[in-house]
Amino acid sequence: MKFLISVVLALLIGFASTVHAKDEILAKVGPYKLTKKEFEAQLESAPPQIKMILAHQPELKKALVERWAEISVLALGAKDAGLEKDPEVKRQIEEATKQILAQAYLEKKVLAKVKQVSDKELKSYYEKNKAKFQEPEEVRARHILIQVPQNASKEEVKKAYEKAQKIRERLLKGEDFAKLAKEYSDDPGTKDKGGELGFFSRGQMIKEFEDAAFSLKPGEISKPIRTPFGFHIIQVEEKKVPKEKPFEEVKAKVKEEYINQKQKEALQQALKELKAKYKVKIYTDKL
Repeated sequence: MKFLISVVLALLIGFASTVHAKDEILAKVGPYKLTKKEFEAQLESAPPQIKMILAHQPELKKALVERWAEISVLALGAKDAGLEKDPEVKRQIEEATKQILAQAYLEKKVLAKVKQVSDKELKSYYEKNKAKFQEPEEVRARHILIQVPQNASKEEVKKAYEKAQKIRERLLKGEDFAKLAKEYSDDPGTKDKGGELGFFSRGQMIKEFEDAAFSLKPGEISKPIRTPFGFHIIQVEEKKVPKEKPFEEVKAKVKEEYINQKQKEALQQALKELKAKYKVKIYTDKL
């Protein structure tokens, strides 16, 4: 609950509202007012997990308003005590103000300019980057793991390798892979499924394992492959070649990536112009 209140208060703090006729006031402390409209708007922008908690425990909203009032009272007390003039408090206020202004400028003057894009732009980006939006190459494989402890001696490593090699020899003679996986594999996640891993693409498995799997043809059985887990014997059962996806199918993903790229470019351009305008100087030699 403390975490919830802290997160939502971070959204609520700082309101000194302009109250319209139709706004219902939830709390008022001196010059500060918290309206129902503002309160609900800030809750709506809270993280999904926070909204879920509030949906199941609506009574927490009362606690949030009460905490807002307490924060407001403490802030007024600080003003009356003259803490606004305290050098450290002034520094913190300036830093917080700077961050709020920077975020506002970023959202309203930089990123907002590139949120609207045409289908023509998206199709052009898609044509130039088709490889990013295609179905990747995939393999469906099984494996048998002969585990090797992290601190294993040379003798233990040798023994594990020899065990894996003997299992491979039996496989090459035609014994059933699934049956031997159930009998010998040390991988608890796939052992009972006959070593079945299903389909996977590059980047999903540890590199040594992945390199070996993608180098095999369907039906081939690998030599014992060493990874941090031990020795693996891999059999590839099926391969899927990369497949191009039509624009309409990936339009949403294209749009998201294109806008992200344009926003990064806009940010870099804005920073370049602002740095030139305000004469940024950084003295790294003093670090």
